[in-house]
Amino acid sequence: MTEKKRGEELREERVKGEALKKEIRQTGDGGTTLDLSRLYTFNQEDPVIDISSSAYSNLAYVQASHRDISIDFLEMPGIRGEDGRMKIKGTRIFMSHSAAQKLASAIPEILEKLHSEGRMEAYTPQKEQEREL
Repeated sequence: MTEKKRGEELREERVKGEALKKEIRQTGDGGTTLDLSRLYTFNQEDPVIDISSSAYSNLAYVQASHRDISIDFLEMPGIRGEDGRMKIKGTRIFMSHSAAQKLASAIPEILEKLHSEGRMEAYTPQKEQEREL
């Protein structure tokens, strides 16, 4: 590493340290508070979504607690293992109550739009007589 590059890094670290010092406040009782809000502010164009995995699900179980909602997305019917038991893959997602409310209101709207535009895949079972023909 060149001296110039190392000097730039040291200046950056010093600036970051000075910015952090501005967030530290002494309280009247001898304590210290640290305001982290500025560390979590960002420009609207900064976030980049990184979806690291995806899975297909055709069954979901929803559980609720006083703290959050969890949804188990399952891949049915599963695969029979060597021990003879069905192995069903699944992914559990935890979310806050407010995020779950947003999801719950968004899904019907999206499905209604797809249905009204005729873009929704639908299963219509055949009548017994039609299957025999």
